Amino acid sequence: MDSKKKSTEAVALDPKKVFGRSPDQHILNVVKESCQEAFNLPSFNETLQTIKSHFFERNYDAVFQNPAHLPVYSARYAPSRALCYYHLFLEHPVLMKSLEGGPSTILCIGSGAGSELIGLSAAMVHATPVASKPKKKKATTTLSSKKDVDTAATAATTTKESQDGGDGDQTSKVDQAASELEKLDLSSTNSNSNNTSADAEMTKDTKPTADETSPAATTETETATTKVTKAKKPKVNKQQVTIVMQDYVDWSHILQPMETVIRSRMQLRPERLACETEIGNVLDLSEGLVKRIEKADLITFMFVLNELFQDKKRTMLLLAKIVAVMPAGAHMLVVDSAGSFSNLKVGERVYMVYTLLDHLKDLEIVYQDDATWYRCPPSVTYPLKLENMRHFIRIYKKL
Repeated sequence: MDSKKKSTEAVALDPKKVFGRSPDQHILNVVKESCQEAFNLPSFNETLQTIKSHFFERNYDAVFQNPAHLPVYSARYAPSRALCYYHLFLEHPVLMKSLEGGPSTILCIGSGAGSELIGLSAAMVHATPVASKPKKKKATTTLSSKKDVDTAATAATTTKESQDGGDGDQTSKVDQAASELEKLDLSSTNSNSNNTSADAEMTKDTKPTADETSPAATTETETATTKVTKAKKPKVNKQQVTIVMQDYVDWSHILQPMETVIRSRMQLRPERLACETEIGNVLDLSEGLVKRIEKADLITFMFVLNELFQDKKRTMLLLAKIVAVMPAGAHMLVVDSAGSFSNLKVGERVYMVYTLLDHLKDLEIVYQDDATWYRCPPSVTYPLKLENMRHFIRIYKKL
């Protein structure tokens, strides 16, 4: 008991001690413990080969709409990506900032497998908490203007179908969309928010109690020496992060056990880390998802954008709408394969998917890397082979 108590006290003084000697190995242990039931399945290897075949054919629905595939997929693909996301956040202060203060909300698109939950939770352990301040209401596009956003996004994806005469090249749909997006003003804001109710509450008269109006109370008040005491500041939780895991299928039977292990192994209590889910096809952009986007400090698309671009037109509309309703100052993180999986063919031309994002008018590029590697440490162990990942990175800021 004494050694356990000392260990708890040591972690309280230095949270990073939860990792032991190796943060990377600790993260892999969390994944392994969370996915142990999947590893125990007799059909694990057969299911994994089926998943790989569907990926090769880019048949993503066949992978994710079969509930039997989900635990195997998570056990196979979550560990390397969780390590990658963990180190990615540590390397970029602008990302760590979303984990340090509070309250802050991180909306992770296509994150049902749990890589984001584990990687970001581990990065939270490194975050330096800062004093919590009241969160100012950010200027956002309200749902009442959703029709205008739809119209603008539709205009952004309208392209020329005709060709120029002679030997002129056909106008690229991506180029045309980018050109149209440059002309759009998607940053309409709502300035009707105020603190009228709070002001009214402050101006209410407070009736004195019977004791306060009695002669004895009056005499004591007049004769007593006046003492000025400062009101104690209420205690605040300096680290309040909400991670919203969005996906189009229900991963709760994967995420709930994972959250339990994370809270135990990384000592992240609910008042520090809140975990929420949002289920639905992101391309439909439901009103519930729009509200989450309006409140998000960081939106992530990590190894999901290529899947979405199987439907080019709807994905272009989605991105335009998301940028339209993002709060000013919020960030967007995009990570995906730097290889041919990220090729976007439009007409006779081939582009990388980030080309479209780079041309969106209201996004400022904070950081970009067209191709970088995350290499798993050779010293760590996991039941399956860990693969290195070559990927591109984009961090954008909404202007």
